[in-house]
Amino acid sequence: MPGPRLSIVVPFRDRRAMVRELLDALAAQTAADFEVVMVDDGSTDGARLEVQRDLQAGRPVRLVDNDGRGAYAARRTGVAASDAPYLAFTDSDCIPDREWVAEGLAALDKGADVANGTTVPTRPPHPLERTMWSGEEGLYPTSNVFYRRDAYDRAGGFDPGAADRFGFSPGSVERAMGFGEDTLLAWAVRRAGVAVHAGNAIVRHQVFPVDLTDTVRRTRMMRAFPALVREVPELRGGTLLRQGLLLNTPADRVPVYAALVAMIARRRHLALAGLAWWLGARLVEARRANGPVAARVAAVPVQMGLDVVATAALLRGSARHRTVVL
Repeated sequence: MPGPRLSIVVPFRDRRAMVRELLDALAAQTAADFEVVMVDDGSTDGARLEVQRDLQAGRPVRLVDNDGRGAYAARRTGVAASDAPYLAFTDSDCIPDREWVAEGLAALDKGADVANGTTVPTRPPHPLERTMWSGEEGLYPTSNVFYRRDAYDRAGGFDPGAADRFGFSPGSVERAMGFGEDTLLAWAVRRAGVAVHAGNAIVRHQVFPVDLTDTVRRTRMMRAFPALVREVPELRGGTLLRQGLLLNTPADRVPVYAALVAMIARRRHLALAGLAWWLGARLVEARRANGPVAARVAAVPVQMGLDVVATAALLRGSARHRTVVL
């Protein structure tokens, strides 16, 4: 019997409750001609038991082991275990809408070699909570992307050497998390073939509670953005970078740079003006944010500290990789 047309590859480590939500969302898809390849990267909280429940229930799910080698190694393992002509990727902290598979298959059937959908949070996040958005900014995150298998293979799949070029140390948490491999792959496929944005293929990303250690770690990883832009210069012409230079994040760091330049130039009054501009911008953002007023105001000094970390990371990365991203 022929196998499924589509293999959905999902790496996971722990997150048992989220794995359950993901599996139930995939079981509720309107399309049927697919399998789910769940790659366990070293779970200890019983998350794999949720996959085994689906196996016992007869759902089209497979369980593959990856032994804690990191998210992108797990995705490569999942792809190697599949023979389907189409591939899709999402993550254990995601909940696809019912039409997600159908919309992705439709895009590939119409000739796309890579099709990325729309990723939105499951709810509006409060300050310092972690979630993600993605659409047409050009990053092609593995939360929501489909590939024609032959195009994936011609591009060489996820680049195992990217972490070295981006400066992540062997054995580090950042290296295991992965950075940019999805973007490199998608642009390699896009340059050689057809890329579309399947806007109605919607995935909802979980909103994580405040974890400052994790937030600082992820902010420091921004030092790799200049290296990514050096390898994918097309990103300068999209919405990811304003004026092809400033990384487009919810917070405007122009006041940070203005204050920094004034301090370096020893222009005290200009530095104070820059600091006031920066604080004012953060207070305006806090006013527009979600959540209790006290929590929004309390988050402002933390966010300003994170602005400093992000600025230092981007300046360091720009110097190291000789590609300016601010």
